[in-house]
Order: sequence, then C-alpha cells, then structure tokens
Amino acid sequence: MKIPDLSHLQMLVLECLGTQKHSGRELRQRLAQSGSKKSGPAFYQLMARLEEAGLVEGEYSQKIVEKQIIKERWYRVTGEGARAARRTLDFYSRWLPAAAGLHLARN
Repeated sequence: MKIPDLSHLQMLVLECLGTQKHSGRELRQRLAQSGSKKSGPAFYQLMARLEEAGLVEGEYSQKIVEKQIIKERWYRVTGEGARAARRTLDFYSRWLPAAAGLHLARN
C-alpha cells in the first residue's frame, strides 16, 4: 500500500465537507474551528487544486443581499474525492498502530 496522495489539509477539507454541500464561507469557518486558518486567496487556491484533481466540485450561486448581487461558491466531494479520503484513512489506520510500537532514538 503506497503513501496517500492527500495532504493533511486536503484530507481535512474533504472531511469537513463530508456528504453535504457547503459554501466556501462555511467551509473556511469549519476549517478555522479545526485550527486551520487560511486567507481567502489561499483557501480558494486550495479549492481550485482540489477541483482540478477531481476531488471536489464547485458551483456558483447568486443571491441578493441588501440590493447587491452576491456570488457564492459552493463545494461538494466527488466520488473520486470520497474514494481518495477512504484510501487515506485506510492507510493511516493500518500503519499508525504499527508505528505506535516503534522506539525512535531520542536526543
């Protein structure tokens, strides 16, 4: 079993999305609650990479707030994203218990 392709941050995004569709704003709030604070540009760059990899899908919705049109990006995990998350969880659930028994040299 090879090391998963997902970084810890990508995995966190997929787990925060779960099976629901979330707006970018909601998702950023959920990530911040998990201890991962990203600037708006860094967050949307991360999401664009996840979209390009086929792990999430995004779409825009528009609504009017105080007579202004607001565009909001919404995301959901794709089937491939769910499979990648499952492979990552399987990998770490298999190898972390084995690693717990290792005695690493201490300085």
